[in-house]
Amino acid sequence: MHTKLMLFCMLLAPHLLADSGEKVLNDYDPKVDIISENYEAGPFLIYDCVEKHYTCVLESYFKECGDRRAQDIHERKLALSCAPISEHLNKKSCFQKQLFMVSQNHGTKFCVGDDWKQKEIDF
Repeated sequence: MHTKLMLFCMLLAPHLLADSGEKVLNDYDPKVDIISENYEAGPFLIYDCVEKHYTCVLESYFKECGDRRAQDIHERKLALSCAPISEHLNKKSCFQKQLFMVSQNHGTKFCVGDDWKQKEIDF
């Protein structure tokens, strides 16, 4: 009898201790969405040319990135600071696009200013 009770408890315990809640990647959760000192996670994909990484961020960071890029282009800088890549429906789809961009080894040509792209070598 004791063996059956112990066996029943051993089989039941993992189900009671497991986290049965679904992981939601669409809502804002400050415990997990503050991903660095600079960004909070969201459905907008950017490439930080200074720190050299893709990041899914909130819309405010996406717009700030676009504004910084426009300012860099206006100042005719050779190395741009940021590149807004794309907008997605939710964080999960943004994370999937981020994984795709990293796994396919997309270059960082969007970090180079237009003036540098137009340079020609004369022989």
